[in-house]
Amino acid sequence: MRNRWDRCRALLLAGLVALGAGSVAGAGAAEYSYRTNERDEVVMRLAGRITAMDGAIFLAEVREHEPRIIELEGPGGDMLSAVRIGVIIHERYLRTHAVGTCLSACAYIWISGLKMIADEGVEISNHLPVAIQGASVGRPDDKTIAIFGWYLGKLNISVEMMSAFLDEAMGPGVDGNGYFDMLAFARYWNAPIEMRVPAPTYAAIEP
Repeated sequence: MRNRWDRCRALLLAGLVALGAGSVAGAGAAEYSYRTNERDEVVMRLAGRITAMDGAIFLAEVREHEPRIIELEGPGGDMLSAVRIGVIIHERYLRTHAVGTCLSACAYIWISGLKMIADEGVEISNHLPVAIQGASVGRPDDKTIAIFGWYLGKLNISVEMMSAFLDEAMGPGVDGNGYFDMLAFARYWNAPIEMRVPAPTYAAIEP
């Protein structure tokens, strides 16, 4: 077993495997909405579970609306779509903003921002990617580890940080492939993070 995970670590650190073929699209997709902020920038909100079709949908939405900030909230979802979305964000120098609980695939997208914004008190948690999400987070296989290493390399995250990421998820004292605090980890590698007080919400006034 130890040799297997040593091999996974080597694949991650090498980061030599290019992004493979996409998975079959499932039913439904994440939710997309838009607004303009005080700087007259287009803000795209990406909420809900990331599906196998969202990588392609996200690219089409970005081309049409040209957002500068991507607001994020969701429970996770398809890793390959998350990687594609993250690369699009990174290559276009977009900012990401976690406005609600952001887990797994959502957190992978969040770390791709030119600036990574988070509302105070928002949970941003992650684990190593797995091919299939079940009732609990399973162990990653060689392919998902290789994609993960390739992705972090595309984001210009160092080999040392990749190794530290792996230790956070599967190091001593960790139960399997556990969730960990992605916000704290991003601070550890001195990522460009901005914390914000959430905008107030108001109850609708009855007529």
